[in-house]
Amino acid sequence: MKILISKMTASANLAAYLLAAGLVLNLSAVVAKEAETTQVADAAVAKIVSLTNPSASYGVQIGDKLSRKVVLDVPMPYQIAKEAFPKKGKKANGIELVEVNVETDQQKTRTLYTVSLGYQAFTNTNTPAVMQLPAEQFTLTGGEKADNQTMAIDLPAWGFWFSPLVSGNAETAQKNIQPEFTPPLVAIGAHQTRLILFLSVLAASLLALLYINADGNWLPFMGGAFAQAHRQLKRLSKSSGAKTAKEEKQALVYIHQAFNKLYRANIFARDIERFVTMRPSFKKMKGDIEQFFNYSNQSLYSTEARDSAKVIQNLVQLSKQLRDCERGV
Repeated sequence: MKILISKMTASANLAAYLLAAGLVLNLSAVVAKEAETTQVADAAVAKIVSLTNPSASYGVQIGDKLSRKVVLDVPMPYQIAKEAFPKKGKKANGIELVEVNVETDQQKTRTLYTVSLGYQAFTNTNTPAVMQLPAEQFTLTGGEKADNQTMAIDLPAWGFWFSPLVSGNAETAQKNIQPEFTPPLVAIGAHQTRLILFLSVLAASLLALLYINADGNWLPFMGGAFAQAHRQLKRLSKSSGAKTAKEEKQALVYIHQAFNKLYRANIFARDIERFVTMRPSFKKMKGDIEQFFNYSNQSLYSTEARDSAKVIQNLVQLSKQLRDCERGV
């Protein structure tokens, strides 16, 4: 009897355990189903927060830019993939998508997408026509999907009136063609005159500077007697080493040789008056020439020590002045 009672008690306990396990499984299934339903409902909460369309829906002409701006609110864990946004360059029914800009604002429980779309109308209609910016669809990714359904946010189309630039056809356009008109020429005579005058003054100035300062023999009057003497004296003054009476006498010889070459004979102090008569351009230097001959005569017979370097430098300046007289400057 006791054995029978113990068997019945064990059977009752087993049944109780089985009943409890069944209740737990049913409860888990209900909770899972509710969670799935909640996620699908969250996807349905994804919405358009704001939508801004072009300000005018009429008077749109070819090439005009039409802009749309939409703000999308997508709850976590859903998101919009980069590939889900419209692609720049897409064309449909005379409308081309020329600009796409997406800004993302990630928050704790949601993500805000600000999408700016720019369209341009390209069509060849010659009468007013009703056109529309195309509808767009933003597909959501992430989270759970009910029955493999695609979840998306739909952006509706926007209609507007397209106005042609000219009402008519090719024949009408041909009638409105205006003959070509040659634009009037701008008078540039005054500018040409000023330019020629400026270039002439510039050329004359450059030539004057060249004749005054150049030392070469390749220009007219550049190989004159005093031009050569001036070059020789400059080389002598710039030569290394101390300047002595020997170099001073050589410098005086250079000046005398130049006078003799122009006078075509040996010139002495008594011949200065005749020399300036023959060469009127040297008349203004008559006093300096007389002073030079007096100094030259003294240096031949004087035994006093002198600053030969300073004397040579003075002769360089004198030769430059005589060279300018020779050139008529």
